Amino acid sequence: MKKRILPLLLLGGAIAGTMAILTSCGDSIESLTGSNQVVTDASGRVEFSQVQPILNQKCMPCHADDNYNDSAILAQGVSTFVTAVSSGAMPAPGAAPLSAVQKATLLSWLQSLAPSAAPPQPIVDAAGRVEFSQVVLITREKCAICHGSYTDSAKLSSSAASVENAVQIGYMPLDGSAPLTPVEKATLVTWLNQEQGL
Repeated sequence: MKKRILPLLLLGGAIAGTMAILTSCGDSIESLTGSNQVVTDASGRVEFSQVQPILNQKCMPCHADDNYNDSAILAQGVSTFVTAVSSGAMPAPGAAPLSAVQKATLLSWLQSLAPSAAPPQPIVDAAGRVEFSQVVLITREKCAICHGSYTDSAKLSSSAASVENAVQIGYMPLDGSAPLTPVEKATLVTWLNQEQGL
């Protein structure tokens, strides 16, 4: 069994290294893999070599003086960067947006810098439950443009399982729409789980 693991680890490292070289030459991960999956090393982590081309292309044009291609500097402000990228505040409006893979890759790497960070907490009432009054604020802004009926609690509740799955995997809101912030996502998912009796 041990004889089989080493070649697999070496192959995984070789693939990650090859991807890093190709992406540094300007090819996107999507064009190289033909998928929207985050490319990780053999241990399942995103390496800085995968992130650096994204930073150079999407961040450095505005942040050259901030030295955002230095992993140590990014590590110092990781929670700020996670919030800015998750919410869509960065790259700034008018700049080339991150593709779905670039965003997932960057967030995966940033979140790996602070593995002990507390997960975002939903907005709850005194009893610890999410009220629909909190949810409708989110659905009006992020969902109603495509799903007008999602401002009605009964209609949203009737499709709670499918909506929760779409939100959890990042399918909703659709690309091009304003993404959910971590707190909005936690609030919406918690309410959807409540509606399913989970």
